Amino acid sequence: MKDKFWKTGISKVEPNKILIRGYNLSHLIGKCSFGDIVYLLFSGELPSENEGRMIEAILVAGCDHSLAAPSANSVRFVSSSGVPLQASVAAGIISLGDLHGGAIEQCAKMLQENLKRKKKSNIQILAKNIVAECRKNKKRVVGYGHPYHSEDPRTKKLIELATRFKIAGPHLLLAKAIEDELRTQIRKALPLNVDGAIAAIISDIGLDWRLGKGFYIIARSSGLIAHAYEQIVREKPFKAVALDKINYDGPKERPLRES
Repeated sequence: MKDKFWKTGISKVEPNKILIRGYNLSHLIGKCSFGDIVYLLFSGELPSENEGRMIEAILVAGCDHSLAAPSANSVRFVSSSGVPLQASVAAGIISLGDLHGGAIEQCAKMLQENLKRKKKSNIQILAKNIVAECRKNKKRVVGYGHPYHSEDPRTKKLIELATRFKIAGPHLLLAKAIEDELRTQIRKALPLNVDGAIAAIISDIGLDWRLGKGFYIIARSSGLIAHAYEQIVREKPFKAVALDKINYDGPKERPLRES
């Protein structure tokens, strides 16, 4: 028998039946929330407690951040050129990177790897060492500070829910300890932002740091779709920067050398 073309443990389709991680999709519909299904897809198991509710809150927290985000601007510009909705949304998603949308993954990696390597370390000492090492190497501590919010309102709510749902664990403790240590070492408030909070929470529910961008993509896609639709139905097509807003700093017009 020839090898199968693909191997997957995620889903199986048969005539009149769809299995998701071994569960009949027909049985999941109406009984599980979208947050439950995201957890099932990512972890392989259904939530045992409030993981699904926590994921729902995370997705709401990341739904949109107005036109202050590069991804939303990408959607608007591309949508204004007359392409289909999916092309506009794809433009927004592929604009996500280390400096926009990548902090969840980076922060989750930092938290998970440090706690894994130093299981018996005191949380406060671990936080102190993390901040000191970042300062020594002149690296930014990802997941802290925000260009618009001196205190990210989404962070506060997510931490409240993580505590209420009994999800808050060592990763969130370490994230908060790093926030305190940043204030001590640099004498400046760099509060835990929404990306850092999400990073800590998904780590505490046992999800791999490499899924970090996935949460951002799922959450922000809803807002990007809304921006694409609004551009189509409400705005003029062909959105472009006015010529008088472009600062050209190249050479002045010059003659072409005759050969």
